[in-house]
Amino acid sequence: MRHSKSPANRQRGVALVVSLIFLLIVTIISVTAARNSALSLRASGNLQDQNHSQQAADAAAFGALALAGTADDPFTASAQPVNPFAANSTPLAKLRDPTNVEAQLTLRATEAACPRPRFERDGSSVGTFSCDYYQVDAEHEIPERARTRISLGVVKSVLTSR
Repeated sequence: MRHSKSPANRQRGVALVVSLIFLLIVTIISVTAARNSALSLRASGNLQDQNHSQQAADAAAFGALALAGTADDPFTASAQPVNPFAANSTPLAKLRDPTNVEAQLTLRATEAACPRPRFERDGSSVGTFSCDYYQVDAEHEIPERARTRISLGVVKSVLTSR
């Protein structure tokens, strides 16, 4: 006796193959989406670390400037690099990790000529003022993740006696 192959019997195998191919395609799309999501999460974490490091270094540089004219004024005629926060770390107290921030203040030139303002037309300040030039270097590091270094130039005008 012969069995006849009806069209319904032949289509059962095709449905299995089509469903397996569809499942494979959905699996590939899912794995790709999960991989892209993890990469995006890592990239946003790196940007957050970089932004945090930049803000901490800015805080250190401008914190050193904020000490000018106070009892802890770091802008004295010292040629050696100075840590402006050695005695007083209050400008950095609100940082998330103030121990990872370093700042140095270096005297570059003393009693040098001052930059002349553009608006000064009548008269001159030459011989009246001299300027001390400082460099503020601030660095913040998140170990194995981010590091930022900022340098600022500071000009301190000094009234000279003639």
